[in-house]
Amino acid sequence: MGTTVRLIRAGKGWVRSVAVRLVVYPLLMYLTAGSFFYTQQSKLLFPAPKNSGNAVLPKRGRRFEDLRIKVNATDHLHAFWISDVTASGKVGLVFHGNGYALEDMLGDEATDLQKIGANLLLIDYRGYGASTPISPSEATINEDADAAIAYLLRDRQVPVGNVFVLGRSIGSGPATYLASKTPGLCGLILESPFSSIEDAASGIWYFRIYPTRLMLRTHFDNLSRIRSVRSPLLITAGEEDTLTPVWMAKKIFAEARQPKQLYLVPKAGHNDLLAIGGDGLTQALRRFVYQKP
Repeated sequence: MGTTVRLIRAGKGWVRSVAVRLVVYPLLMYLTAGSFFYTQQSKLLFPAPKNSGNAVLPKRGRRFEDLRIKVNATDHLHAFWISDVTASGKVGLVFHGNGYALEDMLGDEATDLQKIGANLLLIDYRGYGASTPISPSEATINEDADAAIAYLLRDRQVPVGNVFVLGRSIGSGPATYLASKTPGLCGLILESPFSSIEDAASGIWYFRIYPTRLMLRTHFDNLSRIRSVRSPLLITAGEEDTLTPVWMAKKIFAEARQPKQLYLVPKAGHNDLLAIGGDGLTQALRRFVYQKP
């Protein structure tokens, strides 16, 4: 009898032990992963390359200026001014994506953008390349956008009506922010935009188990901000984009004011939009900047 009781007690203890492990271990994993996501989200959202910022500026027949733009008394942005060979008065303020730096734009991307026929101001966010090393966030990147437009309007004395703002991927955040608070811009161009960081996170299954709205410190709510944009808008996106799916571009477009245009590129993904879009996309960008039907 005593042996039987001991066996029953041992069996109950084993069941309790298994039950505790089945609950506690997954909970610990959930909390550990959530803590990592919360504390490291700046590095996850802004994975700045470690080897950029020291590249030799290629000539390639372009007229370059290598700039340092002040953000405040201690911080600066690294920037390139690329003059259009036709001496166009239009200026594009370009905000790049999150996984590369300024020097990485000097290949095909800058070449394709130059086909628009406008001067270009390309900037690196603080925390990227040769800009001041900080941990980037939505607040700091928006400050960078403010510094860049102030440089154009004040130091370059470019009329606001000659400036169009172009943001690609994560760059659609500061681009939309700037357009929402700067009346009179020539236009706003969003390439492969996201409607918000929350929407982007919801597309990744393991983020859906967390209260991302509460955990995120960077939001870039383009969907809400686009309602305040009164400048002409062009959104272009790849129909095969899996990082910022095309429904995000359509969602922003639906909320935007007129005049607005949506240009979708079949078979294009997130990183090959300009390449696959080719001359058709380039000409659409040019027509938009120069307001030609």
